[in-house]
Amino acid sequence: MTRRALGLTVALMLSATAAFAADESGTIQVGGNERAYLAYIPDKLPPGAPLVFVLHGTGGNGEHMRAETGAEFDRLADAQGFAVVYPTGYNNSWDDCRKTDPLPAKAQKIDDIGFFRALIAQFHDKHGTDPRKVFIMGYSNGAQMAMRVALEAPDMVAAIAAVSANLPVAENSVCGHKDKPVAVLLMDGTGDPVNPFKGGEVNLGKLGSRGVVMSTEETATYWAMLAGYVGEAETDTMPHRDPADPTSVKVLDWHEPGMKPVIVFVIEGGGHVVPNPHFQFPPFLGKVTRDLDAPQIIWRFFRSTMK
Repeated sequence: MTRRALGLTVALMLSATAAFAADESGTIQVGGNERAYLAYIPDKLPPGAPLVFVLHGTGGNGEHMRAETGAEFDRLADAQGFAVVYPTGYNNSWDDCRKTDPLPAKAQKIDDIGFFRALIAQFHDKHGTDPRKVFIMGYSNGAQMAMRVALEAPDMVAAIAAVSANLPVAENSVCGHKDKPVAVLLMDGTGDPVNPFKGGEVNLGKLGSRGVVMSTEETATYWAMLAGYVGEAETDTMPHRDPADPTSVKVLDWHEPGMKPVIVFVIEGGGHVVPNPHFQFPPFLGKVTRDLDAPQIIWRFFRSTMK
């Protein structure tokens, strides 16, 4: 991906966010840095409501991520009674697990987990959200960050959803592992030009290499084994909505009573995108399936873990 291409992506995001007004925005001091966030708080937020973090990819910010998900989490928050936070990474990046990563947050060893903890406490004090019902959805670099939280601070989250990202291989990881199971949803495209579905180097050309990552299958198996599953996942295929859509979606599902669920949406032919009908991703990032709406699927998964 070239700098010009990344700039085009950001420009498209900014134009798409023009119609959105943040319900709440602010900054918070963490580790000597001023960190920014946007949030959507429903007018009638019930006491003890869930708190959902939605994390952007490299070069983005909270506004961008709100646009890329079509502001659907806001509408779901109104309908389902939860709060949404769109944090902005340090210099538009997150300090994820990948050792080979030239991003500013990695170079400065930014305490993003501390940032999330501070926001959890603030939203609990200000809006009465339940610290036991914290969920993190992330895209690309944001998905890598969500997985870092699940690895190093599993008690902080009830579940995560990682879109367009696979775990780094051991030689490319700087993360410690608590080895505690977490409910995990993965959503990856087999035609992703950035995150290799079958594993390998995440190479962004002039933007640098992010090192080697596992395949989607290996990533899913890691989370499933951590949760205690020993058999194969149940496999299903989602209904195909549009004959003109060249993609299709296969679902791998590990679930047993009393165990953390792990579910994988394999998008055959899908690209480096957050599938939803409300935002048009640049063509160079690959195809967007019409067979699923990521924000709705992800919230449904999060909600299921609260039962």
